[in-house]
Amino acid sequence: MFGQKCGHDVLEEEVKRLYPNLSADEAEFISTVNFDAPHNTEAVVHTIPVVVHIIYDTQSDNISDKQVRDAIIGLNEDYRRLNADTSNTRSIFQGVAADCEIEFQLAKLDPQGNCTTAITRTQSALSVGANNNVKGLISWPNSKYLNIWVVNSITLSGSSSTGTVLGYAYKPNPGQNTTYDGIVIRHDRMGRIGTGTSLGRTLTHEAGHYLGLDHPFKGGCFAGDNCADTPPVLEASYGCNTNANTCSNDSPNKPDMIENYMDYADDNCVNLFTDDQRAIMRSNLANVARRGYLISATNAQTTGIEPGMALPCAPQANFKANQTVICNGTTVQFTDMSTSGNATNWSWYFPGGTPSTSTAQNPTVTYSNASGKTFKNYDVGLTVTNAIGTTQSYIDGYMSVHMPNSTIWANNFNSGFEFNTIPNGTWHVENSEGDNIKWERNSFNSFEGDFSVKLDNYNNEPDNTDALVTNFINVNRAAAMNFSFRYAVASKPGFAMDKLNVSVSQDCGETWESVRTLLGPLLYAATNKPNPWNPTSSSNWRKVTVGLDDYIGNQP
Repeated sequence: MFGQKCGHDVLEEEVKRLYPNLSADEAEFISTVNFDAPHNTEAVVHTIPVVVHIIYDTQSDNISDKQVRDAIIGLNEDYRRLNADTSNTRSIFQGVAADCEIEFQLAKLDPQGNCTTAITRTQSALSVGANNNVKGLISWPNSKYLNIWVVNSITLSGSSSTGTVLGYAYKPNPGQNTTYDGIVIRHDRMGRIGTGTSLGRTLTHEAGHYLGLDHPFKGGCFAGDNCADTPPVLEASYGCNTNANTCSNDSPNKPDMIENYMDYADDNCVNLFTDDQRAIMRSNLANVARRGYLISATNAQTTGIEPGMALPCAPQANFKANQTVICNGTTVQFTDMSTSGNATNWSWYFPGGTPSTSTAQNPTVTYSNASGKTFKNYDVGLTVTNAIGTTQSYIDGYMSVHMPNSTIWANNFNSGFEFNTIPNGTWHVENSEGDNIKWERNSFNSFEGDFSVKLDNYNNEPDNTDALVTNFINVNRAAAMNFSFRYAVASKPGFAMDKLNVSVSQDCGETWESVRTLLGPLLYAATNKPNPWNPTSSSNWRKVTVGLDDYIGNQP
């Protein structure tokens, strides 16, 4: 997308017109930054409390809590240099790529001290063509919270610049009006799931401005961003041109650092902050007059993000198991994953398990398939309580218990999903996150017949794994064995990270061996789909056949 991706420069000129001393104040601050301090060695991680205000015009702009949380996850990955694409940093810049030791966390207490998700929702037509006008709708104290307003689109008041503005933020400066402090960002640039159509780097970029960073191309070849380790750049970078070297006045003469989050290169091209950028951001966080109070111990308590802090909130029940597909007689470890307030009492429900109930925080349970069926699913529930309140999480069919040496299929297996909902005696749905996104029977799209199974991966979180598991298949008399199926998958714009994996287990799901992995061009029947996609013709469906001769005589 060419043009003005970030509105920071336009707004900064307006602020300097209103507050003429800002340039001098910033220069004085930069002179205090210790760029020679050891980098990546402080072992002190500064955590910034965040509140996200979703300002939506229609429900299509009203993004989910899950998408907000994904945006914060991606933001933290970028600031801690835990992003998956660090290996894409060219060798000439690897030595200055920094772990900023800065993290962002959704607040747990609101300004009144009440428990909160730190996600607010306000319906307003101001979401379309938004600017600072949305900040009057709702704002939390900006000395205590980083306010992020998520909107439909952005139009900067009084700006004659062309191009689409994806987001903007103001740099810290005690001399300016703080009423507008925070980040405004379009909903389709907030996170990597849901309506998100990118890798989330717009938020990374705007948070950099919020913490005091300039564009590396500011002022062209002979000005810059006050960072000696970002080579001078004549103008904003677009696309992903690794051959660009627009300035030759640096020594040694280095190419444009298109990998820098503060440039305008594509999301799949940017992947780093530098040591000097880290120094500026951390110096702003160390200065009480700028951003320092945000990370103070007092504010960590005020906003509820202090580690281990007892919150005046009911716990939110959640759990996981170390295995969900098991053989008859297997013992399973369950772990309490509840959030919000600290639970003081736990009440577990394990139909089909021994024990069938437990009050331990992290119990172990043994499952026996007493029904004698080859395949049986069992529900699991957890109720957590403290002095404030009680919540429950109950997942249908969470555990799948198999009977070895007792199989429905002998040497032949065929399923078109025509007659039964899933899960059933043929298929187990593994949804370890316990969310609403899982494999489901689908009557709207199929290659043949009336039904298929579908996973809503458009709204899925990165790194989630959802599995569709067959019952046991006895192939001890087969002469040859192949597993064939058809699939239809599309990618979102800027994404090529999905993976479809076919695995075989010979020990009731305790271990799995991958036999075929499909990803990238081999996986996608369609690409760059900004909205949920459905196959419209038989040409959208691809067939794959996996040879399984190595498993003949065994029971995968």
